[in-house]
Amino acid sequence: MPRPRKRTLVIRDPEQVRALRTPSRQEIVETLTRLGACSVKELGEATGRAPASLYYHIHELEEAGLIRKAPRRQAGGRVEGVYEPVADRIVLDRTERSGDFLSALADLHRSTLRKAEREIIAALGPPSAPRDPPGESASLLRATARLRPRAAARARRMMRELGEFVGENDDPSAPDTYALTIAFARLVPPETRR
Repeated sequence: MPRPRKRTLVIRDPEQVRALRTPSRQEIVETLTRLGACSVKELGEATGRAPASLYYHIHELEEAGLIRKAPRRQAGGRVEGVYEPVADRIVLDRTERSGDFLSALADLHRSTLRKAEREIIAALGPPSAPRDPPGESASLLRATARLRPRAAARARRMMRELGEFVGENDDPSAPDTYALTIAFARLVPPETRR
């Protein structure tokens, strides 16, 4: 019988954050959240990775309590292991400020930006590839502004709403998959960076 998933898992433990610090692990959690329970073979097909390359990452995510084993199922003449996320969404505790947590969070952000960079480069394709109209294969926006706290809070709300919109409109029958990565950071003044 399927176990109920939490609606939201709030991460406060630096080790759980560290478990997400590779693009492969982020992709596994994203895929399980989007598709539901999957075998390692199905995860490999969905991510374009060899199933054998996923076992280590699955083990680390399971140890961190971010995914779990689902009930085994029949696949042809054999029984296969299946994994599922522990929650419908994972969020980081915004109030946690320990040095260990912030260090793990910085590693996670670097990994997420590396993943976004790979996705954008892949979307642009090699120089010889046929070109989509500008802005169709990849869009990038960067803006800098001095914001009051109320405006910064509104920008964060808009980011969450955009993320929810993309998640709510995930359509397995759609012909294309899109990735959305948004970074919003309060810049540290140059004189205090030393």
